[in-house]
Amino acid sequence: MKRHKKPISLEPSRFLAKFAEEIAANSSGLIADIACGYGRNAACLASFGADILCVDNNIEALECICSLASEMKRIHSKPCLSTLNLDLINAPWPFTKESLGAIINIHFFMPNLLDLFLYSLKIGGYLFIETIDGHGGNYLQLPRYGFVKAKLADMVRIIYYSEKKVGPPQSDASTLKLFAQKK
Repeated sequence: MKRHKKPISLEPSRFLAKFAEEIAANSSGLIADIACGYGRNAACLASFGADILCVDNNIEALECICSLASEMKRIHSKPCLSTLNLDLINAPWPFTKESLGAIINIHFFMPNLLDLFLYSLKIGGYLFIETIDGHGGNYLQLPRYGFVKAKLADMVRIIYYSEKKVGPPQSDASTLKLFAQKK
């Protein structure tokens, strides 16, 4: 798995920031930030008092989150951020059936994770996906246009969905933003 650079800004995704309070307030149970990086999005959700499990394979990033966790504990009088070091490509999926109140997945898309997300989300749990932009060769890592919507159609209630074709004309890749709730 590719290591990520420390972000210049720890501001959360603007798209997530629009829905963070709703996700934090209405998720029944633990929220998993899958491929969390340095925790900018997890910290946003935790600022509303939600319990977030930050999942990544980058030890340096997870150590930074541990520092954030101490700050959050002082503010909320409870631990809001915890970490799990996990190689999402090679390790087995650690979450049981309907064990998570929400799953956040920003800038790391793997098609096989969709089935695992649905398996681990509780009924009524939130699914939030935002892919990377389609700049340069990034389109090679992006889903086919329409794939995610078709895959999830019968399993979720879509609250927000935006998809845009990217890459060269012969490419069928797309960027997407999805906010949904498991049926």
